[in-house]
Amino acid sequence: MLHPLQHQHQNKSQTTPPPAPPTSEQPADMEEAKPSTPPPRDDIVSLDPLTGSPKRGQKKSFTSEDPIEALLQRNEHWSSSVTKKYPELFPSLASTQKPQIMWFGCSDSRVPETTILNLLPGEVFVHRNIANCLPTNDLSSLSVLQYAVEVLKVKHIIVCGHYGCGGVAAACGQKKLGLIDVWLKNIRDVRARHMEELEAIKDPESRIRRLVELHTKAQVHNVLHNANVIEAMRERDLKVHGFVYDVANGKIRKLQVPDDYATEIYDLNQ
Repeated sequence: MLHPLQHQHQNKSQTTPPPAPPTSEQPADMEEAKPSTPPPRDDIVSLDPLTGSPKRGQKKSFTSEDPIEALLQRNEHWSSSVTKKYPELFPSLASTQKPQIMWFGCSDSRVPETTILNLLPGEVFVHRNIANCLPTNDLSSLSVLQYAVEVLKVKHIIVCGHYGCGGVAAACGQKKLGLIDVWLKNIRDVRARHMEELEAIKDPESRIRRLVELHTKAQVHNVLHNANVIEAMRERDLKVHGFVYDVANGKIRKLQVPDDYATEIYDLNQ
């Protein structure tokens, strides 16, 4: 079963006439972008059905004083809103998932992948952990990667780091933190390999931002060293990307990841 957005794309390409030119009062995309939702209630803000986030001008966060039942009410409102706008979405998801994107990201609450990509449920297969690390001995991320590549047959794999990452900032320090130090060693290894470049950056914040980028690129290379990924790149043109997200403005930037000439060493299917 096709995802509702795939249905819409097919229908538009076949039957939808060109849109009328915009007037001076209304931009061309205003009507299409305006979500169709029930009237807002006093206890629940009106949510954008595409992102699940509060609509502009109606912010209302879940606070420490809110009962857990408030989440159930918000879910009911979100589900009704999405169903009204995309009536085929949930029935299609009940039978299967066919995402085109595999997302490796950070557990940080400010980086919700479906929201920042402006996509619907069912469009992104996700694995998140502290500082988007993809160590070659982590069975969790490796299992997710294998399923995404071999079963779901995603078209794109995205490794996304973000500025303001607490894990990367912690890896820049010399303070003993406990169990998390075992995990942060993945980032410190990247820091060690690029110590000369990083030490030349005098501003501490800029140095951390640069390590975010270098660490993300290193995790992209870890993905590229996976035999299943290499095979899928060769046989069905799987793409692997490095992104970095700026929590200060909500924008994603694609990183230029240097070619990895050692990939053939990890190709086990020649």
